[in-house]
Amino acid sequence: MNLQIPSLKPSAEWVTGLTDKYRFNPNVRTTVHIILLQVGLTVISIVVFGWAIHYAQEDTISSIAGHIKELMTGNVAPDALPQSILQVRYRTYMYVFSGMILLNLIFGYLIAQFALRPTQETISFQKRFIGNVAHEIRTPLAIMKTSTEVALFDPSLPPDIRETMEGTIVELDRISETINNLLSFDSLTRPKTMQFSPVDLSLIAATVIERHNDLAESRGITLVSEVTTGTLVSGNATALDQVVNNLTKNALNYTPADKDGKVTVAVNRNQRDQVVVEVIDTGIGIDQKDLYHVFEPFYRADTSRARGIGTGSSGLGLAIVNEIVRLHHGTITLRSSVGHGTTIKIAFPSAPIEDNDTRQVASPTGDGHEATIAHSSEPLTTFD
Repeated sequence: MNLQIPSLKPSAEWVTGLTDKYRFNPNVRTTVHIILLQVGLTVISIVVFGWAIHYAQEDTISSIAGHIKELMTGNVAPDALPQSILQVRYRTYMYVFSGMILLNLIFGYLIAQFALRPTQETISFQKRFIGNVAHEIRTPLAIMKTSTEVALFDPSLPPDIRETMEGTIVELDRISETINNLLSFDSLTRPKTMQFSPVDLSLIAATVIERHNDLAESRGITLVSEVTTGTLVSGNATALDQVVNNLTKNALNYTPADKDGKVTVAVNRNQRDQVVVEVIDTGIGIDQKDLYHVFEPFYRADTSRARGIGTGSSGLGLAIVNEIVRLHHGTITLRSSVGHGTTIKIAFPSAPIEDNDTRQVASPTGDGHEATIAHSSEPLTTFD
């Protein structure tokens, strides 16, 4: 009689498959870790409850025995025993309650760490990928733009081809700006050190306004400066220049052209001795449903009500502003009304007195890719 021995091959393949999934699939690995942590929490909870029951029984018996002895000697009142038992019960409850809170805090933290690890790894990979791709694209774009600009020097170039090439340069500039925003955002979200020094925001605002005068004139928009001198903050000049630049350009882009639009850039101090940068426009405004998302990366508000306004935005300008303000411990207040305009107000802490005395005022440099300071507080972003 021949006995058929079942093949172990399917079981081995199943075990091997699960092992491979655990090793190479972060979601499966995280799921296993969380399940094990939950099992561990359950086991420890059972042990804690068992200890609590044992402790309560032992302490209660000991208390009863002690009171019986004292009753026999007449050293204690008869009603003291119930009070003693209640004290034992309350003490047990307190120990169990404190222990369970501590256990849940510890295991909650561990579960959150395991659960968020795949997301953190994915975000880290995406940042590296974006940074690498952006760096690789910059060189061929620069070559294309230079070649196009050289070709435009040819006086015999037909008008239609010249117009096409000029439009190409505009689009190349737009792509370059998007790439620079990607690199800036990638740098700001990396845990490195940003160099801080006393910076006069009034000088930065004046530079930005002068930089955008041509854009404002081409769109028929009045660009107004309301800048108070001597507004020093402790910060990074390049990053702060990017804040004012992004806000001003955003305001100009989202203000209708040739309709008596107005953009005001103001820098002053408030009653709390903070340095306030305020950019006010009379543009299309932001819908209420978009207010809480405009500082998110790659988010673009609905501009269908104003065709041709705000096109070409990468959706990173305000996200970069939010990150830089966060690193400078500032606050952002946003007010907007559809069809009437938007006001963005940023308040920065003033530079300490010792910084003001040095008068070493920094100015923006060409290298805008500073990184994040490690210990920074989140900004208070409010919406009216």
